[in-house]
Order: sequence, then structure tokens, then C-alpha cells
Amino acid sequence: MGLFSMFGGGAVAQASASASGTRDPGDDFWYGRVGKPSVAGVKVTVESARTVPVVRGCLQVLSETVAGLSFSVFERDAGDQRRKRSGHPVARLLANPNPRETSYEFFANLVDDLASHGRFLAERQSWGREERLWRIPPDHFQVEMLSDRSLRFRITEPGRGERVLLDEDAWYIPLPPVQNGMMGRSPILQDGVEAIGAALALQRYANSFFANDATPPVIFKHKGNFTDQASKENFLSAWQRFFGGRNRHKPGILEYGMEPHQMAHSNEQAQFLETRKELWLDVSRLWRIPPHKLGILDKATFSNIEHQSLEFVTDTLGPWLELIERSVNKWFLDGAREYFEFNVASLLRGDIKTRFEAYAIARQWGWLSVNEIRRLENQNGIGRGGDRFIEPLNMVPVGDAGQKEGTSRAIAFLRDSVEAGDAHRNMKVVTNVA
Repeated sequence: MGLFSMFGGGAVAQASASASGTRDPGDDFWYGRVGKPSVAGVKVTVESARTVPVVRGCLQVLSETVAGLSFSVFERDAGDQRRKRSGHPVARLLANPNPRETSYEFFANLVDDLASHGRFLAERQSWGREERLWRIPPDHFQVEMLSDRSLRFRITEPGRGERVLLDEDAWYIPLPPVQNGMMGRSPILQDGVEAIGAALALQRYANSFFANDATPPVIFKHKGNFTDQASKENFLSAWQRFFGGRNRHKPGILEYGMEPHQMAHSNEQAQFLETRKELWLDVSRLWRIPPHKLGILDKATFSNIEHQSLEFVTDTLGPWLELIERSVNKWFLDGAREYFEFNVASLLRGDIKTRFEAYAIARQWGWLSVNEIRRLENQNGIGRGGDRFIEPLNMVPVGDAGQKEGTSRAIAFLRDSVEAGDAHRNMKVVTNVA
């Protein structure tokens, strides 16, 4: 029996039953979650896909990484200078979307819905002067397009019956490429059906193989035969007692010409590990997750792991963050002046030696101050003096005037330093005399 053929009976039977028009209302098939059958004979649903560790890992890496990022609303003035708007209503809304969820939970669910079902919906409710956002699970709503190309959302929630939301009462994000102008494309239910179906089939086949395998680990060849069944059972019991448990790997003696032969298959011999690894790599490509983020470290080294982490931020997280940021800008903000942005600086930081060398260069060439550097390291500033910028003394404009200006500035700097030092010494003298 082939690796995947043993699971094909159920799907083939259901397909033939549907084709013939005979349907059993009592069959559990018609009451299961919505899914799609794969060539491997396994019906793939979002919930069944989550039982594959690599699928769960991909969804978890994406959702938890985005949810852990800080974010802000910024305003850009006429001089192209940006200003952080910490008290902006949208910043407050996303930091505390509703009384039940924190921003971490809200964004984790948002990304998980997009990465699994390909769509996210939140209901917008006015509460006094404030606004609240309530997530609607993807399997609880349907999207409809009206004649004016606006969208309508038909929601069916347990215990609340059916209700309808219009565009102005909802925040909807479909995952590109958008189908029919309204439906996002699910990485699990559409693009990944075959890869995830094969992973599910292998997982089920392996579980069934090890649960039902009747192959004994060792078999003994004997030229003669035991006199009765009791003698045979006594021999096997004695062997297990003397060479099993804590007595494993101790030497044994076989009499009467007996020879042991190993019969059990290892994981390598069954090729489960190699097949599983290849399937896991195929599944991780659905979300463009680097293997090292999922614990697959075969081709990761100490020299390239940092670069792979940077590629994860730019190539994997970047499109997801852009999708969310531009949706917030479109539906909540004045896109001409205000914009929403995640802060990924913490994910792009190198090791401490690399960071400090970069800070030293930035400080020396005058485009970072001490206070700015300390803020990047989550430390408090040192006061107004930490806001001063410096530049090398030899960096002056070309020409005599520039050279004279630079020389004058250098002399003034040295004079101020000498005077400051004299004042400090005089203060010490006065203190000592007192």
C-alpha cells in the first residue's frame, strides 16, 4: 500500500457519492468544517492544518512577531519633518482596541486570520467619543459586493443570530491577490492544499504505521523446536527479564543454535524523517518563513544566521506590515499628512559590538546625538547636553573662508575647554581650602 493511498478511500467515496447524487444526511462528512480535498486523499481545513507543527510554527512566527512590535501614528509637516502623535485617537484605539483585548492579542489575531484564512474583519463601534474594534472570526462572516462596488458583511455568530455590517461599520483586509474584488486568497485553503495535505497524510500514515505495526524488534532462529508452548513462553519471559529494562545492552548467551535477527525499522529506514523534512520546507515556503525560524537548522551557520534574520524582516515581515499600515492609513487616517507605522528597529539590531561601532561612527560624523543613541538602547537621556551634535574639525567647506571659519571654531572650542578646566580646578582648590 502506498504512502498516501491508504487515506484516499474516504475522499474518493465522498466524491463518488456526490457524483451519483446519493448523500447520507447522517454522515459526519456533511457536518465537518469547510475544507478542500487534496490529491493525497486528506481534506484540508484550517483547523486540521494547524495540527501540522510546521504550519502552526509559521502562523505563530508571523502573528507573534508582528504583535510584539511597537507602533505609532506620525504627522508630517510642510517642511517634511515628522512628529510622533502619541495621543492621536487612532494610536489610542490600536493600543487599546476594546475592553477585552490588548494590542498584542488584537494584532496577533489579525495576522493569524490573514495568514490562515486570507481575510480579516473587525467591527467598528462608537462608544461615546471613543471607538472600539471587535474582531469577527473568518468563519463567522461572508462578504458580498453591492451594485455600487461597496461591500456588505453578513455575520452569523453563535448566540447572536445573523446581522449585517456595511463598509462604514467595518474594517476589512483581504490578503492579495484579491479575488472578485472582495475575497482574499487563503494560503492554507487554496495555495497550500496539496503541500499541507501531503504533510497531513504523512503524519497520519506514520501514526498508523507505528500504532498498528506487528513487526517484532528481534526474532530468534532455532534449528530445533520447543517441546511445548510453556517452554517457548518461559524462554521469552526470561529473555525480557534478563536483557530488558535496566539490563539492556548487557551480554547474553544463546544455546541450542539460536540466532537473533533484528526486524524493526528505524525512522531513517522508513524514510519518514527525509520525507517530512522536505514537506515541511514546502509548507514554510507558503509564508516565506526561513527554515531557521522553525527550528530547521541544517543549512544555518553562525556566520549567516544574522543575515537570515535580517532577510526575514525585509522579505517576510515587510509585505505583511505594509498591508496593515496602508489599510490603517486608508480607513482611519488622513493619508496626506498622517500615517501609521510599525517600528522594526529592534528586529534589525545587530550584536552589541556591531551596534556600538555603528553608534560611534554616527556620533563622530554628526548625525546622531548622545540622547538619540541612548533612546535607541532604551535608556534615558543625559540632559540638554546630550542633544548636541558634533563633527570632525577637519570637515570644513573648501576655500580660505571655510578654513578660517573652521580654525576659528576649533580655537573657540579649545578655549572653552581650557576655561572649563580652569574653573573646575579652581572649584577644587576652593573646596580643599574650605
